[in-house]
Parts: sequence; C-alpha cells; structure tokens
Amino acid sequence: MQAKALMVWGTGSGVGKSLLTAGLLRHFRRQGLRVAPFKAQNMSNHARVVGGGEMASAQWLQALAAGVEPDPRMNPVLIKPLGEMGSQVVVLGQLDPFLSGLPWAERRPHLERPVREALETLGGEFDLLVLEGAGSPVERNLWPDLSNLQVAEWAGARALLVADVDQGGALAALYGTWALLGEHRERLLGFVLNKFRGDFRLLEPAYGLLEGWTGIPVLGTLPMLSVALPEEDGFRPVPQKGPGPKVAILRYPHASNLDEFWPLSELARPVYARTLEEAEGAELLILPGSRLPAKDLAWLRPFFPLLQAHLDAGKPVLALCGGAEMLAELLWDEAGVEAQGVFPGLGLLPFRVRMAREKTVRRSQIRLSGLEGFWARLNGLEVEGYEIHHGQGLPLVHQEGPLLATWLHGLLENPGVQRALFGREARGLEEALDHLADALEEHLDLNRLHRGLGLVLGHSIPSGPKEAARGRDPDPPPPPGLVLLLGGAKSGKSRYAQSLAGPYATLIATAEARDAEMQERIARHRAERPPTWETLEEPLHLAEALEQARHPTVVVDCLTLWVANLLEKGLDPVAETRRFLQVVGSSGKRVIAVSNEVGMGIVPANPLARRYRDLLGQVNALLAEAAQAVYLIVAGKPLRL
Repeated sequence: MQAKALMVWGTGSGVGKSLLTAGLLRHFRRQGLRVAPFKAQNMSNHARVVGGGEMASAQWLQALAAGVEPDPRMNPVLIKPLGEMGSQVVVLGQLDPFLSGLPWAERRPHLERPVREALETLGGEFDLLVLEGAGSPVERNLWPDLSNLQVAEWAGARALLVADVDQGGALAALYGTWALLGEHRERLLGFVLNKFRGDFRLLEPAYGLLEGWTGIPVLGTLPMLSVALPEEDGFRPVPQKGPGPKVAILRYPHASNLDEFWPLSELARPVYARTLEEAEGAELLILPGSRLPAKDLAWLRPFFPLLQAHLDAGKPVLALCGGAEMLAELLWDEAGVEAQGVFPGLGLLPFRVRMAREKTVRRSQIRLSGLEGFWARLNGLEVEGYEIHHGQGLPLVHQEGPLLATWLHGLLENPGVQRALFGREARGLEEALDHLADALEEHLDLNRLHRGLGLVLGHSIPSGPKEAARGRDPDPPPPPGLVLLLGGAKSGKSRYAQSLAGPYATLIATAEARDAEMQERIARHRAERPPTWETLEEPLHLAEALEQARHPTVVVDCLTLWVANLLEKGLDPVAETRRFLQVVGSSGKRVIAVSNEVGMGIVPANPLARRYRDLLGQVNALLAEAAQAVYLIVAGKPLRL
C-alpha cells in the first residue's frame, strides 16, 4: 500500500463521521490529490448497486465526493440487518450465504482477508485514502477492532476524532475516547466538534482544555449544516418549509434506501410519515423499499384506508421495490429467505410475489411508455436506476390507475423525472458536497491537517469565511513567474506540477492523440487532473494559449512533445521558446512548465534524434535561465536546483 491514510473516528454512532469523510474527500480532490473512501464494515440497509455489486450508500456518496468510480472495495463488508433474525453479509459486493448464516462472533476470521486485500489494492491506486471508522474505536470489549483499530494499523493511518456537540457531552466524549484509546492515541492529529448551534466563542475555552489535557489540538467546530445526504446508518432528513407539494414517504420499521429521496428536499415538502396524521394531506404518497416487507405489512395495514382514499381521489402513489411487494396479493417465502411463510398483501396490485434465494442486484435502464393520468408526463423518458431484491413476480414498471409500482430504485434521482413531476431539477448532490467542503475549509484548520499527514500541496487554505463566489479562484493570486520541472519519463513531474498549481489552474496540453496508446495515456492524465482545472489543448502555439488562459496559474505539460511538434512542422523551437518567454514575462501569470531531461542517456543513433535531443536541451536551458525556480524530479522526489 503506497497511499497515505487518514482515519475518521467518532465518539459514537451518528456523530457525523460519514459527512466529515465526504467533505474531506471533496476537499482533498480540490487540492489535486487522487483520493478514495474506505470503510471496512458498514451496517446499513441503505445500499447502491455499482459495477461489481452492492455497497453502502454512504461510501457510494463518498466516492462521488472524491470524484472516483464507486467500487465495492471501498466498502468490502456490508451487513444488512434482518431484524432480530440475523443479517445478510455482503462481501466485496456479493451476498455471502455462508457468512450470513454464521453467528456474529464467528465471522471475523473470514472477513479479515477480503478487508485487507481491498485496503491494499485501493492503496496502490490512490495518493490518499480517507477511512471511516464504525461506531466508536474504544469499545474495549470488542478489541482487536477490525473496523477501526485493525484497519488503521494496516494502513498506517493518522486519525481525527469527531464528536456531536448537539447531543451534549462532547467535551467528555472526546476526552473519554482519547483516554480509552491507550497506545492508539499516537495516531490522533486532532479533534473536530460537529453540529454546533450558536455562538462559536462559547466553545473556545474547550479547545484549550482539551489540548492541555491531551496534547491533541482541536482543529475547529462545524456548525449544524443543512445538507440532506446519506449517513452511515441511514438517512436523516432535514425538515423543509419551502414551496412545493407535500410528499409523504411512509417510514415503516424496515424502510430501506431512503437516501434516494434526497431531491425531494429541494423540490417538494417531504414528510417521513410514521403516523396517519403525518401522511394526511399529501399530494403524493411514496412507499419506499423495505428490507423485510413481510414484517412491515403489519405496520402498513392501518394505512390501507388512507391509501385507498388517496387513489380513489385520483392522487398519485409511487411504490418502490419492497413497498410494491406489500401491495401485491400475497408474499410467498417458502424457503425463509427473509421471513418464512405466506403473507397476504394489501391487494392493490394483481400479482403474487415469491422470494427467491437468488438476489437480483443490477443497474437497469428503461424507456417509459404507456403511462396514464398523473404519470403520463413520464412517457418517453429514458430513466436509469438499480434493483436490489429477492422478490420475483412483479413487472419492472406497472401502473394501476394512479398507482405506479416499480422495482427500480433511484427513479426520482433522474433529472428528467424531476422536471416532469415538479417542474424543475434538484441542484444535485454535487452542490451539497461542495457546500460541505466549503464548510470544512471555512471552519477547520486543514493546513494543520495537511502538515500532520505530510502532504505537500503547494498552497494553503485561506483562513476565515470564503469570500469568493463559486466558479472563481478562492486562493489569493500566486506570485507571477516561471517554474521549470525537469525529470525522466514517469518520474512524477506531472503530479508534482499539480501539487504546486493547486486546485485552480489552466493546463496547456501539448499532446495529440495520434494512436490508441496515446489516447489512453491522455485519458488517464485527464482523469487524474483536478476537476476545477481548465484545459487548453494546443500542440504548437504556447504563447497564444497562455494569453487565453483563464486562471492565474498555468501548467504547460509538456515541452518535450511541444519541441517534437514544432520540428515536425518545420518551426524553430529555440525561436518559439524565446517568444513564449516574452509572453510569460508580460502575462502576470505563474507558469509551471514540465519538460523531460534527455541529455543524460545514450547518444541517439540517427541525426534527427540527435538534433531533437540537442534542441530540447537548448530549450530547457533557456527556460531554466528565465525561471524563478527549477526542480529536478527523481523517482517522485523533487530536488530544487
């Protein structure tokens, strides 16, 4: 494992570990690092389907925050509770019937290997892993603790410890957790206080007390944030009072995948209804997924008159997955996959559902057609989502009057569906994640965190509130001038250029995709680039491209290809370099130029290659003479010349 690792521990469940992890991942992504989330073991009925199978919704969201493809390795063990009767164990995305049948205490020997292999393979692909702990790391009766302490040891992780101020007792919780950590205290880089309402000055005396008692600094306090994002143990909705129709989501005991309703917090007035009174007056009723529909049926039966009256009035009902199963004529589970027996449904759908041992886990895409009434506005839309169910016997999509039933989770996450049903699109998870990272950068001492992790990012996070609007550079303008990075092939020049440039820069790319290998190479570099960078593809005219650059920091990668391109077109690289340097001097920009050092190898065997080598050496020398700083990158390590 080559990646650095940061562990996010909490003083308990629900203190905000998942959201803090997501915010940190988005922050580090902004700094140009390749980052990924990891949680060894998550207990949740809120899951997403990705390539390779299932993973917890919290780690799926964290992967989005990091800007990487969600991967079951990021959550190698997912425990899906089945009430008091046990749980399903999903390992690396796939249901494991053998482990699901074992008592909890007997599972660990079978889980260590997949957890460690997932951690190590991810660590070989990224610069930094942000690891989320589970519950509290100081349940001493459970030591050695796989999800917290063992994983931190394998990763060589430093750690943060977060507490929930809103619940009270945060000072005691932080100190008590620190005291019980014993020899594991040395991993701690700082404390974070979360979910604070009121005057921050009231907490400042606690900072000095904690640091005096423990030697560990408080990195800051996060306010109570209005973000509707999935957490480790489910979805915690933020009450909304804005415009839009009332939507009642029936919150039965085993409701699952509630995170898919995040758009409603922007588009409507959602109510997670546990009583008939809470659901009354809704324009739209939603029956969400259920982990145990046979058990939730008893809870749902008193709602039948409300459902029937709602449908008789022509008002829409949306039933998803387990919610749709409960509206069928009966549920038949002869093998006890979820709850053995035959269970009469509410009979609003003319189907019978049988629970199969084989679990359907897949992404699905469908073009909607033939819908009537309220739902007709969805006709013609291409929608995508995911299926997670044992039940068989329902169509993927079926309408009965105002009732629309589907196996498809994620229907309301499709922008086209949002426009059709509510007249506009939700701003999306991306905006919420940016808001979360903004809050971390405003309220936490992240520079101290960078130093503790040994990160060299080339710039600091401004302290105090962010004044810059979204889409503009929040950092102060960099000092103008030229920085030259030299080194051999694959020596780490481009990555070091990213670390110097920071999150807001313009890249002038000189490569042309003339063959499949070069296309793949360019695509790989593009994926590794910070998403906030502007890219200008210009193989020849660097001076003109520099004048067009939007950001005050410009990276030219690379001069090696530029010189070859100039030679091919019959242009003089030395003359073009002098012209480029004139524009650098008058641009007021900081220009970071990347070039190969080719003069230390074997003398080429043909005249053209020797001429190219000599010209590139001259170009490098001209640039070095004009540069404010020159670095030689050797095996990923920068040496200032």
